Amino acid sequence: MATSRAASATTRRRAPPPAAAGDNPPAATLDCTPLGTLDSTLGSAELPDLSRDDVSLQGVLTSGRRTLGVLVGPVAPVAVPAVAAAIAVAVVAYPFLARAIVRMVAANRSVREADVAVEAALVATAAGTVLHVAVMGWSTTTISSPWADATAALPALLVALDIALLVVGVRSLRTAAARRGPLGIIHLGVVGLLAAHLLQVAPDGPRVAESEMAAAFALLAVGVAALHPSARVEAERAIGQPAPFSGVHAGVAVVAVLAAPGALAVLAFRGMVASATVAVGAALSGFVLAAYLIGLLRARASTEHRVTHDVLTGLPNRILLVDRLERAIAHARRSDENCAVLYVDIDRFKEVNDTFGHAAGDHVLKTTAQRLEDCVRSEDTVARLGGDEFVVLLPHHDGDEDVIVVADRILDTMSEAIGVGGDRLLVAGSVGIAVFPGDGNSAIELLENADSAMYRAKETPGNCWEVFSADLAARAHTRVLVEAGLLDGLDRDELVLHYQPIVELGSGRTVGAEALVRWNQPERGFLLPIDFVPIAEQSDLIVLLGEKVLFDVCEELEGWQRLGLGDRTIAVNVAARQFQRGLVETVTAALRATGARPEQLVIELTESTVVAEIDVVVAALDELRAIGVRAAIDDFGTGYCGLRYLSALPVAALKIDKSFIQGMTSNSTAIVSATIAMGRSLGLSLVAEGVETEAQRAFLSEQGCDRIQGYLVGRPMPADELVARLRAEDARSQPRLASVPSREAADAHPMTRQG
Repeated sequence: MATSRAASATTRRRAPPPAAAGDNPPAATLDCTPLGTLDSTLGSAELPDLSRDDVSLQGVLTSGRRTLGVLVGPVAPVAVPAVAAAIAVAVVAYPFLARAIVRMVAANRSVREADVAVEAALVATAAGTVLHVAVMGWSTTTISSPWADATAALPALLVALDIALLVVGVRSLRTAAARRGPLGIIHLGVVGLLAAHLLQVAPDGPRVAESEMAAAFALLAVGVAALHPSARVEAERAIGQPAPFSGVHAGVAVVAVLAAPGALAVLAFRGMVASATVAVGAALSGFVLAAYLIGLLRARASTEHRVTHDVLTGLPNRILLVDRLERAIAHARRSDENCAVLYVDIDRFKEVNDTFGHAAGDHVLKTTAQRLEDCVRSEDTVARLGGDEFVVLLPHHDGDEDVIVVADRILDTMSEAIGVGGDRLLVAGSVGIAVFPGDGNSAIELLENADSAMYRAKETPGNCWEVFSADLAARAHTRVLVEAGLLDGLDRDELVLHYQPIVELGSGRTVGAEALVRWNQPERGFLLPIDFVPIAEQSDLIVLLGEKVLFDVCEELEGWQRLGLGDRTIAVNVAARQFQRGLVETVTAALRATGARPEQLVIELTESTVVAEIDVVVAALDELRAIGVRAAIDDFGTGYCGLRYLSALPVAALKIDKSFIQGMTSNSTAIVSATIAMGRSLGLSLVAEGVETEAQRAFLSEQGCDRIQGYLVGRPMPADELVARLRAEDARSQPRLASVPSREAADAHPMTRQG
């Protein structure tokens, strides 16, 4: 049945009439017989023996059934120069336009550039391949002319290039700003070129050479115009990381990848031989996809490494450390062994950053990381948790003595000088140790306990390690409870101020007071500062607490002004962290909000605060002095503040520590006398703390001390009691002050609220 159908579709060839002498060769005759039918009907034996000189074969397309036939007989040679020129111009033109569109992608991208490139390449390859096969009527060719294939594939090639540019353009023309201007017009031009190239592929289209030459030169002109500065669109780069692989992109990529293999499958199903164009298209699709997959695998490996490793040092981070620690604990539990965690911290690392810059700090961190790795075995893990904190995991060891040896080795190597530029820095470290199973049964518990031990080690100056203990566990638990309760207490206004009087030795008059915070804890009652302030100083809780104290003191000072007690001062203690968190701004805001006078406020700071943040402290005190706020050094004599610091600090008073006053030995009295003499020579006011006996008062008066503070002259008391004491003193010295209104009356009187 198939043979009869093939025979009926065959057209018999007739020999051309003999040519007259001198006539031109006869025109070629066109046979529209399909190749497969021609071979089955005539067979190779029936074909005439044609030589290369008088016969050429060229594939042409008929306008009827669109089957590929053969042109038999001598024909004119193919116009190779025109086709070659068209291809060359197109190859030169498209990079210009692609460059202009790439600019827009860089400014208005919504996906990664790699995804856009792959999507454009796959879609273009698939579209060109399917279009070329469809135009050929899903058949094959036996054309041997080298330029015939190029001529037939050129329209499909240009259509594929147009589609690639449009895919990139669609990804970039997501905003109204991008759609306006020269680049938007360029995309309209690409749409027009795509339509022209599709018309060339269609039957009865224009002649290939002339139309392609015109289209290519037009495209070249548009591309060159796009490079002009006036064609640039200033658009902001997309903010945020776009989705790495969207559903739409995945669908387009899958369809494009399957298009070329699908065309091959159709040809194979129909029993046809695939053309070179389809095979090349399928190979290109596979090549693009393989290259893209390799890039994705590399990106995935890089991303996974960044997720589990520290960027600066390359060490494992907390995620990987916890995973390895959990594995070590599981192994130790099965084998009845121990594993240890050493929590390492660089002491005073912030000073390195502040003094030498962050680049020097990064160098110190990387050097420390390398030294820590050199201190341990290959099976041990050194991780960086962030900042200046490292953790060393010992998955197995022979005993606690081995852990101590490693800790000593770490501290020794950390104490070696580190070169930064032309300087050599000496840094120290603190190490906290926790051992499984005695100090914790989980990774998180071991890390927390080692951290607690490290903080205990930091309390000792210099290189030191500390082993976790039950006492440290209780302290850590207490610290957590205090921090949480203090946050709630600030919100519930449980923090109150008491004031301890400061008395002038010469007159016995109360000239001021020191504000001391108390925590009215609902379950434990009033807590002294020693119970919660040191814990607050380890975090930014001290900043919140300090702000509340400053505002409450300024409100109290404003009340003293309204009561006629405004010639006295109140001293407020501040911590080093408050200088780092904008102390000047906080003081200024409190004075402005309450209306208190700056000269009534005194800022007290310890010697350790001065030494730790000398530059920051001096700058802040200078600003405070400029607005009228005075400063005093508290607990003088217990720290490291020497004469050099005293000469540089803009302070108005020294407060001698109570340890020198209450001992009253020959050495302490000599120190007190020297301190008073030094202070008076520097023009500073002297205040002695902790005065409890008349003998101490007499000695200080004899040495020329200005003021005293202690239980002898007054214990810390609530604000109302201190106000009553001050008003009583004023009443005794000036009876007329008895007519000054009470605090309640002053608050109610409209005139006293002004100012």
